[in-house]
Amino acid sequence: MNGDSAVALARLVDYYERAARNMQGLPMFHPALEVEAVGFREHEGRLVGVIVTPWFMNLAVLPSPADGDTWRKGSIARVSFPSGTYEFSIGDAGENGLVATCSLFSLMHDFADHAAARDAALAAAEALFEPPSPRAAEPKASPAMSRRRFLRGG
Repeated sequence: MNGDSAVALARLVDYYERAARNMQGLPMFHPALEVEAVGFREHEGRLVGVIVTPWFMNLAVLPSPADGDTWRKGSIARVSFPSGTYEFSIGDAGENGLVATCSLFSLMHDFADHAAARDAALAAAEALFEPPSPRAAEPKASPAMSRRRFLRGG
């Protein structure tokens, strides 16, 4: 990750940390969790990873310079990874500009602590870059059963 990417990621974390301070005490806020950017790496000119907050966990994509020509707040972007193509909602992260997100968890109360949330986030970030596993061989269809064959027991 280059210096510009590290700065952009730090600004994104700061954006969510400020939001977290305003959300403390709300029912969806999990006080044992914190804001953290997990597993971010560059992919096709974009910075990609998982953002963990006390109220959600999202895949997040910071746009490439080329995305600035096509991404619009409120629209959907389809982003391809080795594991497949996913739909991301384009939102505005304040002074950070646009960010594309895809929800993994909309409430975080199932996580006992931040370490558990981080582990889940890291697994999700790594899974993006794993090719899909080949499907198990489809079971062969049984020969069609005729009424005569059925009545004869065979």
